[in-house]
Amino acid sequence: TFDELLKAIRTELNLTQEQFARELNVSFSTLSRWENGHTAPSRLAKMSLLEFCSKQSLSSVLKEYLESYSKLHFQHTIW
Repeated sequence: TFDELLKAIRTELNLTQEQFARELNVSFSTLSRWENGHTAPSRLAKMSLLEFCSKQSLSSVLKEYLESYSKLHFQHTIW
């Protein structure tokens, strides 16, 4: 699920929720709600996340998952 993906990305990048929220230009509470599955990010926020991740060193597993997610939801690739 998207909330699990967010947690996996943040953990892999060794960021706190506050740091990750700052990188994505959202509030800590917004990111926390996304990670806990209470709310879902907007399409624009998801695109921002995908763009941010495309510039990071992520494991091949996460990159493949993000690539699949991008193709499924946005009909384009990010890498």
